[in-house]
This record gives sequence, structure tokens and C-alpha cells, in this order.
Amino acid sequence: MAPRSRTAHPSVSQQIEQMLKARSIDFDFEPNVQIAEIRDAEGNQVRLTEHRAPKEQVEKYAVAMKHGATFPAIVLNDRLERIDGNTRLEARIKNGDETIAAYICHGLTPLEARSLSVELNQSNGLAMTEEEIRRFVDGAVREGQHADLRTLSRMTGVKDSKIARWVAESQFGTRAEREHIDERHVSVLAPSTRAALQPARLAAVFRGATELAADARMKVADVKKLVAKANAASSESEALAVVDAERELRIDEIRAVASGFSPRDDRRSKGSAQHLGGLARFAVEDLLDVAPEKQFDTYTRMKLLRDRLDEVVARAEREWDLTPRADAGDAAEAQADDTLTAPATAAVAS
Repeated sequence: MAPRSRTAHPSVSQQIEQMLKARSIDFDFEPNVQIAEIRDAEGNQVRLTEHRAPKEQVEKYAVAMKHGATFPAIVLNDRLERIDGNTRLEARIKNGDETIAAYICHGLTPLEARSLSVELNQSNGLAMTEEEIRRFVDGAVREGQHADLRTLSRMTGVKDSKIARWVAESQFGTRAEREHIDERHVSVLAPSTRAALQPARLAAVFRGATELAADARMKVADVKKLVAKANAASSESEALAVVDAERELRIDEIRAVASGFSPRDDRRSKGSAQHLGGLARFAVEDLLDVAPEKQFDTYTRMKLLRDRLDEVVARAEREWDLTPRADAGDAAEAQADDTLTAPATAAVAS
């Protein structure tokens, strides 16, 4: 909608007007708004209170105004609540002025006001801090708004990939509250880990993966792999089996964290060697000897283990020194003899 009035004035800003028109905001330019009637209401601005109208900047603006400098009009809503121009307004107050030029925007919601405040601050005033921009994104997501990454990136100057991560982190928080996930699990997760968990499609997988990531202090890369594998499952039971299998593989890490310690890489290596040694003792028939009601879960776990071993073998061939040692043949023969003679005394899954 076009503005209802147009007044030639040195504080008219083509940049501000273009921004308002691009957003289809109905506005008026008022050259003499009574400063005493202007309100400072929370909810319309995104800049933190301590960053609004810095004293040194107010001093500079006030001196410049006394010497005849003109500044762009401030921006208010139709309730005369501040949206943009805190420093300019405080400088006028410091000089004892009673009026100020302002753009009056009609029909703005608080979210629209905050969004406008972000863009105006980034283009006209002191650039906003990353914390302030992130708070704006988080607030919008928690209100149920869908983020347009390209537009937000243009408005804020922040890379769209970073904004996408912020959005995912905020969505995780909302989803965790909705799923009633214990705060003790949520609080220990790094923001990047929360973002990695958000893409989990099924609610049960989201809960299980979140609890596992917290209990085992999983790395972000491992969380991403887990979520991707669960999302690729053909059924909810298969997806949950993926999470359960991962929990079994990380039991040593979970116990270490529960005891107050961080998992150690050398401990994991030692534990994996023991598990591989135990598996090598089973014949094929032994591994297939599973109760009917547990065959599906066991099959899912074995597929997960197979995929992981394929990846490990491929990397070992690239990264390890696999030159045979002089005693390697004797050791391999001894291991083979043990494998043939040792009885299979346990099942793969109970």
C-alpha cells in the first residue's frame, strides 16, 4: 500500500522508504513527532538493551546535530513504539529537542517489527552482533515461522549455512520440549549436536538418538551418520533397532560418562579389539542360532556391524601400515586354531 502522505524534508530517506515498500508496509512520514509520546516497548527490537544507543555514539550524534547535521528519520509503529533509531532519538533528547522526524509504520506485528529492525540496523546503524541476530532467528522459529535462508542471509549478512544451523538448533529445542525429553539430556548437548539430531524423522528415533548422544557424548559426525541410517530404515522398528544397536556398540562410552569421565580413544580401541576377538570365535551357524522373535532385531544389528566393518577395512587399507611382520604368520595360525577349537558359548544378541 502506498504511503498516505509525502513531505519534502531533509530527514527523508530513500533507502528506508525502499525497504518499507519492498515489504509492502503502509507508512507515513511525520516531520515533528513529539518525543514525549514515543514509547520504548520490548518485543519490537532485536538489539540487546545494553547495545542500544551507546553513550559515545549518542555524544557524537548530539554534537553533529547541534552543528546542523541531518540524520535519517527514525522508525516507529503506529503506537509510537521504537523500531529503529535509538541513538538518533537519544541524541535529540540529550540536546533538549522536543520533536523528531519519524516514519510511522501501520499494522506491523511484533515479528515484522523485529525483522525490519534487523535490516535497518544492518544497513543504517551499528551492525548487530551475532548473538542478537541469532536471538532474532531463534524467536521467529519458536513462534512457528518458516525461515527463508536466502532472505535472512541478505538481511543480516550471515551465511545461509550458519543460519540453517541456527534454525535447526532452535527447532531441536522446540521439539525436545514437545517430546518431553529430560533436560539433563538436552543440556549436555553442544549446539551443533542438537542441529545434527533435528533431522530425525520419527519421534521415537528422535528421543532415542538424543538420549544416546547425551549418554555417550557422541561426536557430531557420528550423530549425523546415526540419524541418516535411521532415516533410511524401511520401518519404525528397523529405525529403532539402528539406535539400539548403536547404544550397544557404545556401552563402554556410556559407562565412562556415567562414572564422571570422558571416553578415551585408547579405551575404545582396546574394547573394539576385544569385541572383534569374541566375534571371531563364532561359526556361521552359531551366529544364526537366534530365537525367532529376536531375529529381525539381530539381523538389523548385524547389517549395521557389517557396514561399519566394511568402512573400517577400507580405511585401514588406506591408512595403516599393513606390511606383514616376521611373527605375523605364526600369530595368525594360532588365532585360527583357537577359533576352530573354542566353543561358542554366547549368542550375538540376547
